[in-house]
Order: sequence, then C-alpha cells, then structure tokens
Amino acid sequence: MKIPGAKLLKTRLFKRYSQKVGLPPGSLVYIGEERTEPVQITVTDYNATHFHEEEVQTIKECLPFKDTATVTWVHIKGVHESQIIEEIGEHFKINSLVLEDLMSPTQIPKIEIYEDYIFIILKSLDYDETSLSVFREQISLIIGKNFVISLQENSGSILAPVHNRLQNANGRIRKRQSDYLAYALIDVIVDHYFIALEQLSDAIQAVEEESIANPTSEVLEKINILRRECLLLRRPLLPLRDVIDEVLDGEIPLLSQDTHLYFRDVYDHLIQIIHTLETLRSAASGLFDTYTSAVSHRMNEVMKVLTIVATFFIPLTFIAGIYGMNFKSMPELEAQWGYPAVLLVMVAIGIGMFIYFKFKKWF
Repeated sequence: MKIPGAKLLKTRLFKRYSQKVGLPPGSLVYIGEERTEPVQITVTDYNATHFHEEEVQTIKECLPFKDTATVTWVHIKGVHESQIIEEIGEHFKINSLVLEDLMSPTQIPKIEIYEDYIFIILKSLDYDETSLSVFREQISLIIGKNFVISLQENSGSILAPVHNRLQNANGRIRKRQSDYLAYALIDVIVDHYFIALEQLSDAIQAVEEESIANPTSEVLEKINILRRECLLLRRPLLPLRDVIDEVLDGEIPLLSQDTHLYFRDVYDHLIQIIHTLETLRSAASGLFDTYTSAVSHRMNEVMKVLTIVATFFIPLTFIAGIYGMNFKSMPELEAQWGYPAVLLVMVAIGIGMFIYFKFKKWF
C-alpha cells in the first residue's frame, strides 16, 4: 500500500526550504504543500450579551473590533498568502519571527510569551483510513488581552465545536475573556487526538486479525506504516505537553488563574493520550511478531502436509523399487498372484499409516 504523492510532497517540501537559504530572519516564505485556494478570514466578536460574526477579505477590516471591550476571534484558514500575514504583523504588532513561523507549517508545538501577546503552535491530528496514516495540520494561536487570532493551514472544520458554543448565549465561553477562548480552542484540538488514536487502534486491531488470517506482503506493508505512524505521533504530542506544562508553571499575565484550572484538565488529557500512544506503539510493534508467527505457522502447516504425503510414499516407493530391479533370481517375479499381493500389501501399509497418523492427531 503506497501513500499517494508522499515522495512528491517531500520533494516539494525540501525545495521550498531551499528558497529560504540566505534570507534574513523574519522573511515570509511559505513552506508547505502548494495551494491556490483563497484564504478565508472570519471575525467573531462577542461578550455575554453580544454576538457578531462575518467574513472579511483583509485583516484591516478586523481592526474596528480590536480595541473594544468585547472578545474578538479572528480565524484564518490558509497561511500561504504572505500579504495577509504581513497585515497581521502590521495591525496587531506581531514580531517578524512569529510571522515567519506562521508560514512554516513544519514547526513543532511551542509557546513564546511576549509583553502584549502569547504565541502558541500546536498540531491537529486526523486519521485517514485509506492510507492508514495520521495527517498533521499546524494550528497557530496569537492570544492578546481581548483577542485571539487562530491560523489553520487547511480549510478543515476541527474548530467548529468552539464556534457552535459561541453561538449559545448561555454558554460559559461567552462570559469569559480571550484566555478562555484560547483554552477552548486548544481543548477541542487535544480532544480530537482521542478520536484519531481510537481510529488508529481500530486499524491496528484490523491488521492484526488480517495478519493471522492472511499474512501477505501487503499486510506486512500495512504493519510498517502503522509502526511508523505510532513513532511519528510522538513528535507533536510530547512538545505540546511541555507547552501546557509551561502555561501551568509560568506566571503569564494574560492568563488568569481561573483559566489555569482548565489548562490543567488539558494537561491531564494529554498525559492520558501519551499513555494511550505508548500502548498503541507496543501493539504496533507486536504486529510484526504476530505476522512472523502466522507466516511460520502457515509454513509449518505446509511442511506438515508435505511430510505426511512423503511419509506415505516412502515405504511404497521402497517396495516398488525392490520389485522394479527385475533380477531373474527373484522368486516373486514368477508367482501367479505376486503382483496383486504386492499391491494389497502396499494398500494395507497406506491404510495402516493413515490410521496411525489419525490416532496421533497429526491431521
């Protein structure tokens, strides 16, 4: 089972990396799969009694909501247009190195704390049953005093549950500040890890059953893919645990103590997810042992059948070989009933061996 376009995507990725060689820090060069679709920008402004949402074309159109007493969520789907990233830096006073990271979707999860905002990078996980692979998407958060800017590499709907909660006027999120919105976004991403790992667990179980029933070369390739995916999943999960740990241990003015309690719940979920991943890694590693055992068992069954067949014919071949020598001094050659007698003896030997093997339960 080949992953379509995996090698081509890797080649394009390294080619885009080469475009940044020699450029000064903060240069806005998009590194990722080539995209042509337009960037979508949605601005949501709310408080306990007010809710407003609209799609805009430029970051400048979000500025009327920036300095209000309400909480503003600017969600951007697509990070491949440098002009929009430049507008974020210009209108929200974001460091150029942060802007550079926004256009580099190969970053590992991290947190950077600035005077007026917090910058967090994390990965969302989505399992694909066709390729048996877990696809990772970078989601970046810029958390200010009364705003959150989220940037998503693709146009997926992983953050839709947060949007649905905002539409509920009686929800807790409408009564909280921007730090709680950031928590809600991180929490829904982390909770989605459970879904991806559950689907991965089902795939491992299915491949294990397939390994026992039909251990072919295609099954071996599936095993190698699953083992690799379990190994690669550590890359986004372990750094994210460190990010949440820093949130809990550090004194960050933009994050209230009340919100710390909710981030502790996210941390607990991450620990559970990491333990689940370790279990899946062990299960995926055990798939190869199951496969080799099934192949060995099948080979033993084949050899067993061949051995029994050969054992049946060894004494018969011995008898046929003796009377196939045709020496004149052999008295049985002149016997009138010699031929049927030898056949009868050979049949009796065959029946006797069959009864013996059956008694021994060899087949």
